[in-house]
Amino acid sequence: MDFDTLPYADFDQIFYAPQFAADCLGITTKALRSFEDEPGMEVRRMNRGSVPARVYTPADLFKIASIRRSKGLTKTLQRPLTISTFVQKGGTAKTTTSVNLAMYLGFMGLKVLLIDNDPQGDATSMLGYDPDLTPEELVDLGIPADRAVNGSLGNIIATSSLFAPKGLADVIKKPFGEYGPHLLPAEGLLEDMEVAINASANQDFRYALFISKGRKRELPQADLSGYDVILFDNAPSGSLMTRNSMVASDMILCPIRMDKFSCRALARLGNKLQSFAEEYQRSPDVAAIPTMFIKNRPRAMAHLAALSQMFPGKVTEGKLYFSEDYSKALESGLPVLGWKGASENSAGAMRSVFGEILERLVQM
Repeated sequence: MDFDTLPYADFDQIFYAPQFAADCLGITTKALRSFEDEPGMEVRRMNRGSVPARVYTPADLFKIASIRRSKGLTKTLQRPLTISTFVQKGGTAKTTTSVNLAMYLGFMGLKVLLIDNDPQGDATSMLGYDPDLTPEELVDLGIPADRAVNGSLGNIIATSSLFAPKGLADVIKKPFGEYGPHLLPAEGLLEDMEVAINASANQDFRYALFISKGRKRELPQADLSGYDVILFDNAPSGSLMTRNSMVASDMILCPIRMDKFSCRALARLGNKLQSFAEEYQRSPDVAAIPTMFIKNRPRAMAHLAALSQMFPGKVTEGKLYFSEDYSKALESGLPVLGWKGASENSAGAMRSVFGEILERLVQM
């Protein structure tokens, strides 16, 4: 499905039954119910048959995740981490992985900033924002004006006169409320970041410097100290923007289709990471995720074996299986982990894979 045709979904009007909500948070329905009396929690009831049933919005779930964290019931990181999703090949589910991982980590109680580092703005669109239309044009279509994008990473870093300086609070989006993952969106003008970085000093370290200072509260326009994870979604190209995100990262997340072209792209990435280690004295961890996997297909198994040999210990045990759920979720304007129709083959597999990723992050 074309990202330009994604429908508008009002996340405040998405209601989950207790079992689905509990599955998102990785807890039981009994544990879920125990948070109803927490200060500030207001669980809605909707008539289903003759008995009002409890329902939860996405924002409710992220608030419960935050409460669970405050009570020491979730896993925590030893330090703030930065992740880049990248492989130099299109169609491997990079954006789907980035957006849903941001949601998963939020459900697990972590504070996440997702940065759309691709001028096409696919991650921005997947979360319900329009990188192309003005607020007035959106209102004409019956979509709230706040779904328009008012800047990007370029405006926050402000490396040149190509971008009007703005504060993080002026640009950031919070699709699921304060406690959910935050989004630093993209728009078409972000492509000028390539020119701006190229003209700056220490051009490969612009993002790393920005993140380091932001986490230390040294940037008045961008306080990043509250985020456990900063997650970059990148274009499938080895641009200066992508390279900056990778240099700044502790982990490179690589969704890989089980075909020879994707595996070849990952092999090129392996060579690039070796040169990174030599040139920048940085060696980010790698997590390769088999995507669009079809069970019991000999060719897929052969590519998986080759991938495991290429990156020993870096390939996730879990796999993201081929499923129509992904396109159906997009048609509903929701990421898979927030779509009520998702099956164990899609959302369940995704939670399993992301659980492995979280375990690696906890150990870093």
